[in-house]
Amino acid sequence: MFIVQPWFTAIGHPAQSTLNTARILGKRDDIAYLISSAHRPSPVDGLARELENYGAVRRFRVPNDCLSLDTFLGLIALVRARQGTGPHSIFFLDAHFVVLSALWPIMERFLPSVRSVSMLELGGPERVCARASRRRLVRRFLREPGRRVFLRTEELAAAWRSAFPEIPRDHIDTIPSLEIPDKDETVPVRAGSEPASFGVIGQIRPGKGLEWLVPLFRRHPELGTLRVAGTFTHEDHRRRLGVLDGYAEFDNRFFSEQEMLAEAAAQDYLVALYDDWDTRMEAATVYLAARVGRPVIVCNDGWCGRICREYGFGIAAPRSPRLGAEFFSTLPRRGDGAYRALMAGMARFRAAHSGEAHRAEFLRKVTA
Repeated sequence: MFIVQPWFTAIGHPAQSTLNTARILGKRDDIAYLISSAHRPSPVDGLARELENYGAVRRFRVPNDCLSLDTFLGLIALVRARQGTGPHSIFFLDAHFVVLSALWPIMERFLPSVRSVSMLELGGPERVCARASRRRLVRRFLREPGRRVFLRTEELAAAWRSAFPEIPRDHIDTIPSLEIPDKDETVPVRAGSEPASFGVIGQIRPGKGLEWLVPLFRRHPELGTLRVAGTFTHEDHRRRLGVLDGYAEFDNRFFSEQEMLAEAAAQDYLVALYDDWDTRMEAATVYLAARVGRPVIVCNDGWCGRICREYGFGIAAPRSPRLGAEFFSTLPRRGDGAYRALMAGMARFRAAHSGEAHRAEFLRKVTA
């Protein structure tokens, strides 16, 4: 099987998610990885080298992080990378769905051994369905045997099935996220009575609530510390988030995995109050919080709200009106029984979503 990640070079979650998946699947001779590679040194180069510990890794050059172009180049590289009779299964961890659907009838002529080709789609069907031509291409792809699109959440799967009612139900399915390695250990909370610490960690972009969270904590230092750790992926994001200029708790740099885990563990809560967000999607912050055993603050709708209520691992807050100082000042504090209950909920979520719990299901679905 080939696991293809044409967006490996994108600064953010794709490369780390690919490595997390490989770690949980373990070292295997029957899985090879095909990943994009930049023309110049990149912060994700170390992740690519570590990926080699888990299977054969082949690289293909991409000029930028354009998913449509990178999907096309990944398909070309896939044909070039075939060995012997070629792979029986191909799974795209990221792909431009329309490009894949349009080109696969051509590419499959060069890959006659492939019986199963599938991809992970992170968003809803609206962009595909906005044009009849796009929808026809995707419909043609999905109706064939062995063709599947996988979604991370039931909310997204329901939306895609509603948009394509003519497609067999098992061709539109959910697949578990392999984001929590079995070896992770929950980090004990810090002792003492210091003020609470809240963290927004990872890719820094508009829509994560920073536009109003940073001014709120600047006006009310008694609430504790709002730690912002990560870097921008677009220069436009830097310009739009001028609120971070001069903010003492902003650490603007690319964080390695271990540095990111350490930052998360140093907080009392991780904050995922996203404004510009498809609420049907997962939030990587929840998995980061699970890896270190910290509660989260999320909006009470969509996947985040549902899963937070189901496991009791954090605070599901209303999206509007915008939260104020009173909300943050009345949250359970570390050492409180209510805070320990939130940590216990996160432990339940972690156990239910660990690699050990979902490894076999993941492999069964991508090779079906």
